[in-house]
Amino acid sequence: MSEEVIKNPLEVEEEKGSFFDLRAILDVLILNWQWFLLSLIICLGIAWLHLRYTTPYYSAYAKMFVKTNSTTNLRSINALGEVVQSYGMENEKLIVKSTAIAEETIRDLKLYTRYYSKGLIRNSSLYKNQPVTVEIDPVSVEKLNAPINLEITRKGDEYHVEGTYYIPVDEVTSKGPYGIDRMLSKFPCTIRTKAGYLTFYTTNNVLGDGDTELVSINSPSRLAGSYAARLNVAESEGTSILNMSIVDDLPQRAIDYLRQIVTSYNRQANEDKNEVAVRTEEFINDRIAKISGELSSTESTIESYRNRQALSEMKATVQKASENANQTERAMNEVNMQLMFINDLSNAISSPTNKYQMMPANVTDASVSQLIAQYNTIVGQRNRLLRTAAENSPAVEPLTQQLDELYNNIKMTLDQARHNAEFRRNMLMQQHGQYVSAANQSPEHERMLSQIGRQQEVKSGLYLMLLQKREENSISLSSTADKGKLIDNPKFGAQVSPNPNKEYLIALATGLAIPSLAFFLIYFFRYRIEGHEDVVKLTDLPIIADVAVANESAKAKADIVVHENQNNQMEEVFRAMRTNLQFMMKENDKVIMFTSTTSGEGKTFNAANLAVSFALLHKKVILVGLDIRKPRLAEQFDIDDEVHGITPILTHDHPTVEDVRAQILPSGVHDDLDLLLAGPIPPNPTEIVSRQSLDEIFQILRDEYDYIIVDTAPVGLVSDTLQIGRVCDVTVYMCRADFTPKTSFELINGLSADKKLPNMAIVINGIDMSKKKYGYYYGYGRYGKYSRYGSYGRYGKYGRYGTYGSYGSYGTYGTYGNYSKSRYSNQDDDSVKR
Repeated sequence: MSEEVIKNPLEVEEEKGSFFDLRAILDVLILNWQWFLLSLIICLGIAWLHLRYTTPYYSAYAKMFVKTNSTTNLRSINALGEVVQSYGMENEKLIVKSTAIAEETIRDLKLYTRYYSKGLIRNSSLYKNQPVTVEIDPVSVEKLNAPINLEITRKGDEYHVEGTYYIPVDEVTSKGPYGIDRMLSKFPCTIRTKAGYLTFYTTNNVLGDGDTELVSINSPSRLAGSYAARLNVAESEGTSILNMSIVDDLPQRAIDYLRQIVTSYNRQANEDKNEVAVRTEEFINDRIAKISGELSSTESTIESYRNRQALSEMKATVQKASENANQTERAMNEVNMQLMFINDLSNAISSPTNKYQMMPANVTDASVSQLIAQYNTIVGQRNRLLRTAAENSPAVEPLTQQLDELYNNIKMTLDQARHNAEFRRNMLMQQHGQYVSAANQSPEHERMLSQIGRQQEVKSGLYLMLLQKREENSISLSSTADKGKLIDNPKFGAQVSPNPNKEYLIALATGLAIPSLAFFLIYFFRYRIEGHEDVVKLTDLPIIADVAVANESAKAKADIVVHENQNNQMEEVFRAMRTNLQFMMKENDKVIMFTSTTSGEGKTFNAANLAVSFALLHKKVILVGLDIRKPRLAEQFDIDDEVHGITPILTHDHPTVEDVRAQILPSGVHDDLDLLLAGPIPPNPTEIVSRQSLDEIFQILRDEYDYIIVDTAPVGLVSDTLQIGRVCDVTVYMCRADFTPKTSFELINGLSADKKLPNMAIVINGIDMSKKKYGYYYGYGRYGKYSRYGSYGRYGKYGRYGTYGSYGSYGTYGTYGNYSKSRYSNQDDDSVKR
């Protein structure tokens, strides 16, 4: 009875599997769940400890409305006709986020002093609830380039203060450390150090006896970078509103910082705007001082002249001419004063030291005043950007170009105003000459007095005008409005870090990844086969049995583990092997050869037990020992006989039946099992098995026995087995779990491809069924209902053996009945019977 089933390509793919086999992964997870559980417990525990003892950080946010000029966000065209984008709110974002603003805010809130409550594992930050407050004088805190660290411990009614500090040498280097060790009993108390004066105050919060408060004092400039980096400023699209947020371990401190940063921003913006008014006031005060001196001199001249001369009233005609002359002279003086202002302003803006600086507001010409106002606005924007950017930065260069254009326009406008004033002055001088000629008819003393009086009137009017301008400038200086305004009070947001969900998710992933990686590396670097799944991936040959490690208590004589009328695990394994071999063997096939790659893989043990399994079918079976280099059958069956064996027969040219029968010994295990041992070890084993006598001997055995089991030498060590293969029908190639290298399958596959051994099949020996190894669990449970071998669907190209794939309702091999003359016609083997 023979049957050869072509393997389904899908089954081939299933058996070979991929590098990442989902089933293998699930097996690893299920069979090694203790390691995965332990890893998860450890990783989740570490995550819990991390969350428990890591300082949490929270976010706070606020919205600030920024008042901008109407031209701030418009595009302008430079002198070359190029369109230049004004940065507008982008500049304000950089200003708010600058370290200069952060430094002022830190200084206002005194955030340069940090307080902590000392804990066993981590220290907790304190803000506005510290038991002891420490202050340092403002001058010294600005010079610090290293922190002052203090520990304040309460001991009864006294406080023990100890710590270290450094003395600044310059902005970078310092000397130290120096120590502080004092006992304080009365507050407030001041300690003088080389780094400055430290003043201690107690608050309403009481420090417990034995508790410690930690204090760290640093300069605002050193902390400004940290606060500026943590501040996030974003612009609301299409509006002049800035969204500000900051992260801090104390929410109230973050809220106070956002509130105070608006105050610092307004203070700086107001200082920029007031700079124009201050420079204008300086200019007006300088002119008032000069005119006041000239006016005093004129009044003194009139007074002395009147005392020296006795004057009479002038005639009406002369008086009229004098009045006209006076009017023209006043107009001339106004023009001259305007020219003087223009010249002074030209000299002021032409000075190299005043380049890109605020210009004094012009008080005479409206067009010039408008240009100067635009110029000063851009100067203010440029100065604020220079606090955080270089002059050649993309944000500053467009403003510089606009200042250059406005500067040229102002100069051109001043030149035009000077030309107009000079033209008007020349006209007034001509009119004045005519009126003076008419007035010359009056006495010289009256004329002199009138001239002095006219000068006094002009200077008095100019003096009053300057006083009025100064008052207007003072009002502008005192009524500056804030540029930024909080829309809503700062609010406390959610916890930013650590994120519990994220932490536990990472811990969960890590807990699964660590054992997975460990098992993967073990799998990746192992070089020996460890079970059925490994062999399936290495070869396409059928695997007809997985033989477990035999329990010593189950072994009988000759290490036989197959017993009659028993139904335990080992019996079932060899019954499965026997049945699969019967399926593989064709009609009249009787000879089954056992070989392996190297010694120690279980050829003799499996050959002996398979022979007993066949004998239990009441078939005549002989076990032939053809491992004539290192024979073990005699040792296996405890036979002390070195005379009988096959080698004496092989030396005959034509051995007879009587010669063969004379060398056969009973096994002593079963009546239907005989032994043909190897016999004496010849000097030329390969030549012996190559003789024609081997074929004749096996022909005699075929006539005498139903099954012939042959134990041969390892094919990976000697070539004897290849010669023996010519008289065999089926080759059982033995592999041993945790022993056979994976590289051996290159030889096995090569022998199969080259047809050097007949009808090859694989048996995996030495599987420890009590172990859970990389997803291979061979416990008896996997043989329950013979599920693993039920359909025999995983045994190579013999595929699934149809209705013979399971033992069905026939269960075990109870009664074997009688067998007909034909090998398969009346066998009581359950699978064959069907």
